[in-house]
Amino acid sequence: MSSWQTVYQSASPHKTEIVKDVLINAGLNAIVFNKQDHAYKFGSIDVMVDPDSVMRAIKIIEEEIKFDHE
Repeated sequence: MSSWQTVYQSASPHKTEIVKDVLINAGLNAIVFNKQDHAYKFGSIDVMVDPDSVMRAIKIIEEEIKFDHE
């Protein structure tokens, strides 16, 4: 997993899960890596993909996923 790349970051667990699910449904390997402190809820939650899928994942995120207030 150390070579995987972050393609999306948020403090919102539900947004990262949505992004991960969209990427998986597009045929990419995607994982959520939670670096957020559970007690105080600060830090980020990352969606990561393997290095060969970075450009495709970014394109999918930019073109297919829209959240209000971003």
